[in-house]
Amino acid sequence: MTLEFFLTQHPRLTRSLKKFIADYEAQLDAQTFTAFLYNLDEEITNQANLFASLPTHEDRARTLHKLVEEETAKATDVPLSCQKGCSACCHMEVEVTSYEAEILKNLVQKGHPIDHQRLQAQSQRELQDPQWKQGPRNHASQCVFLKDNTCSIYEHRPVMCRRHSVSTPPKNCETLEAPITVRYFPRVDLLISAANEDQNMKIGPLAKMLSLSLQP
Repeated sequence: MTLEFFLTQHPRLTRSLKKFIADYEAQLDAQTFTAFLYNLDEEITNQANLFASLPTHEDRARTLHKLVEEETAKATDVPLSCQKGCSACCHMEVEVTSYEAEILKNLVQKGHPIDHQRLQAQSQRELQDPQWKQGPRNHASQCVFLKDNTCSIYEHRPVMCRRHSVSTPPKNCETLEAPITVRYFPRVDLLISAANEDQNMKIGPLAKMLSLSLQP
């Protein structure tokens, strides 16, 4: 199996997993790398089939959430700083799936309060808009679910919020200058990539996806 063929079989890999694979290609001999691709192909396919076997969109999203949290919980040797209450990343652009947007929409429709005006403004931004890169003190970029610097939907938060794995002190995330160490979990990207194999599932910025889902 060549890398080119592997990528055509799995076109919705996360950027981080693509980089991980490229790094392995540079480190391994051709035979070992080919075996690695076969194993990775099998694992992604098996996980994708597991998600596809679940009956509802919400089941698929929540199962992914559970598996990702189980994986990051294994980081007992180097404790992670990302916990409920730290909120710097809640001012960044976050991509969600259409299935996760359904979960968030249901919460809002059941009465969970959000700033609809801010949601509308954020939903008009282009992907990778420079406004998202102005730091955690930019109120205009604050997630509509952030209340008093705490995620108000923590148990329902999207997978991209769950995958944050910073091991440096939370205060380092409060500025754009302080050093930040991110711990990488390849299997987390494998799980997300497998879930992305669902061709009926769309992916986009949280504000845009939620705004669209709330439209009549």
